[in-house]
Amino acid sequence: MSRKKSIQTVEYSKAIAHPAVVALGFFDCIHIGHIKLIEECKIIAFKKNCKSAVFTFLNSPFDILGKRSGQILNFEERLKKLDSLDVDYCIAAQFDRQFSNLSPKDFLDCLIEGNSIEGIVVGEDYTFGKNGAGNVEFLAKWCQNNDIDLTVVDYAFDGDMKISSSTVRELLIDGNLKKANVYLGQPYFIIGDVICGSKRGRGIGFATANVAYPHDKLKIKAGSYYTRTLIDGVWLKSVTNVGDHPTFEDYNFNIESYIIYYKGDIYGKKIVIEFLERIRDIYKFSNKEQLAERIRKDVKFAINSKL
Repeated sequence: MSRKKSIQTVEYSKAIAHPAVVALGFFDCIHIGHIKLIEECKIIAFKKNCKSAVFTFLNSPFDILGKRSGQILNFEERLKKLDSLDVDYCIAAQFDRQFSNLSPKDFLDCLIEGNSIEGIVVGEDYTFGKNGAGNVEFLAKWCQNNDIDLTVVDYAFDGDMKISSSTVRELLIDGNLKKANVYLGQPYFIIGDVICGSKRGRGIGFATANVAYPHDKLKIKAGSYYTRTLIDGVWLKSVTNVGDHPTFEDYNFNIESYIIYYKGDIYGKKIVIEFLERIRDIYKFSNKEQLAERIRKDVKFAINSKL
């Protein structure tokens, strides 16, 4: 069977080539509550013989609103995850001052201009427009006036707790990767370009792929992680250090991934690092030999892991 065509990105206010059902939200990390909503959008699109579309932002609205906190998944990463969910279109908007001042009606009118929108899907707490003035009640009346079907999807819960992006954010900051990955529906990941690093790892027998920590990303808890890394379409086990390097008096926060058994030239390649399990905190070792011994234990942990 041939692979589904990759997701297509369409600029907000531009026309989609087909009738579509659109899921509206920020979808800043696409957790299992978001996935529930997106799957409902896909089902409705299938029944209507339409394409599925998801609206999101090219950047973080929080940056513009003065609430800098870093994105759990940046746009490139959200696009990758939406593609893995077999969404047909991503409607992408730049959140700037002009966009933030759109009234709820103007936002919706611009969305449907030139498009054939057969349905809209949102979560029950969805708000939009200037100062979040638009809500589900407003959207329902607008959809009725424009002959568009509206579907409102309930929250996803873990027991009595609503699963939210803020919950996932707190888990990643606290280092609770296991629970964060459950809520995300798949492992947390980072996409980055391999850059030339200090080459200290090579000097102790562990040459690493160095990735500058994306400036727009949430800084997860520093530590050594069991990961797997996608290189040229192949997934390989790896051990990834996130944070600084106190043994060498280097306190720059970055990513270094030791890709087990890999011997090729990786400089300049775009890689995907999936975080499967947190192994330990970062320590300041007395010497390079102690550090190398600790990395050997981390690598053994990764090799023996069943994940």
